[in-house]
Parts: sequence; C-alpha cells; structure tokens
Amino acid sequence: MVVKPKAADQAYKLALIAQQAPEQFVLHITYLDRSGNVTGRAVSPIKLEPEGILCYCLGRMDVRKFLYKRIMRTRIQLASEVLCPEAIQELVSHRRTHRKN
Repeated sequence: MVVKPKAADQAYKLALIAQQAPEQFVLHITYLDRSGNVTGRAVSPIKLEPEGILCYCLGRMDVRKFLYKRIMRTRIQLASEVLCPEAIQELVSHRRTHRKN
C-alpha cells in the first residue's frame, strides 16, 4: 500500500473528479520534476495508479505520469476556461501570416 502525503491525497481526489467529467474539468498540477525544478502543467487525468496519475498534458500534447511523491499542489478548473498553449501559438502564427498578405 502506498501512503500519499496530504498534497498527493488532494491530487488524487481532484483527479478522480476530473477523470469522471473530462469535458468539464482540467487539473493544474504543480510538482517537482526529476531535476528538482518546480513546474506546473494543465492536464486531463486518464488513469489513477497507486504511485501516480497518468494524464494527457495539454501543454506537451502527450501522455505524462505525475508521481504523487512529487506533487506539491493541485487545483481543478473548468475546461471551458482553459486553452491549450499550442492552439494559442497556432492562432498567433496564423494571424501573423495573414497580416503579411
């Protein structure tokens, strides 16, 4: 049995909510990466595992696993309020292309 710290316990509970309604909720996870840097990601949980949360990372547009022992903070947000960073970059690029013409 894996014992989760308080921040990880909250991450588990919020991930469970977001996983049940992925079209409605996105998680923001603040965690320590392998190098010890604090970073944050907007994610959609796929599977809750004993050692971490398997998620689709909206910023990386790829599946990532976030270990409970590295999670510092988690908050839940309405999906309708979140834009994927890549989509924003494509929009900016598209606007610049059309300005030149």
